[in-house]
Amino acid sequence: MIKILNGMHETINYECAMGLQLYRNGKQEDYPKHWHVGIEIIMPSQGDYEVTVGEECYFLEPDDIILIHSGVIHSLRAPSKGERYILQFDTTLLHNLREMETLLFMMPPVIFLKKKEGDGLHSFFKEKLDKIIMEYQDNSTFREASIYAALIEIYVELGRNEVYKNVSPGIQESTKERQYLEAVMSACTYINKHYMENLNLEEVAQIVGFSKYHFTRIFKQYMNMTFYEYLNSKRVKKAEELLYYTKELSITEVAMGAGFSSISAFNRTFKMIKNCSPSDYRKIRYQAIVKN
Repeated sequence: MIKILNGMHETINYECAMGLQLYRNGKQEDYPKHWHVGIEIIMPSQGDYEVTVGEECYFLEPDDIILIHSGVIHSLRAPSKGERYILQFDTTLLHNLREMETLLFMMPPVIFLKKKEGDGLHSFFKEKLDKIIMEYQDNSTFREASIYAALIEIYVELGRNEVYKNVSPGIQESTKERQYLEAVMSACTYINKHYMENLNLEEVAQIVGFSKYHFTRIFKQYMNMTFYEYLNSKRVKKAEELLYYTKELSITEVAMGAGFSSISAFNRTFKMIKNCSPSDYRKIRYQAIVKN
């Protein structure tokens, strides 16, 4: 299944013009540690399957679903018999929609949904995934639009589950709660566009119409992180891309390109979030390629 692998980095060669491909994979073939920019969804239809992310192993039974987000290093192990669907798609399919960039940022690296747990989210996810599989295989008119719509529905449902779990238990969605959520999502959209500028809490709070104290509280409530944690995480994410894809840039140039005001702030923040220095991160990412 992996066609282009440089060290641990897989380049996905999408079969579909919209940046999507679906495999019906029945091979007894293991895949070593690798990562890719695209998002991957795996669902066994027959037999088991094993996915390892970091130190965590996920054992999938038929109709279990695992979603692996962009940039997550993982490995796959197949049994001697079995079959599974593997869907990969380009994150730009979602990034172009308002609020989706923030949603992708909020999502955990791995989402694992077990059929036997009878979770409503699993049922919804499988219904949409079955629709994607059917549309992909039928190759009928408006296939791509139908698949795109199903992916959006999946992420809207994931987003609502992720956002509303941070609201105090027992609180029903009210006009005020909706206003707070819209303000936080608008703030995130603004940060996503302007994170390389010299943003501050007071400025963004004013843009969405709240005092900095009230904004601080509701941002933390809905995003489960502070305004500055979100802003710095966006900058570090950009730095990761620059460190890997632009080897010719110095660490200082990467820091400036990601919106940090100083190299010391960049080094400190990067190490706090990634548990290694920017230079060590670059070495780790290229280590496997150098060995080859």
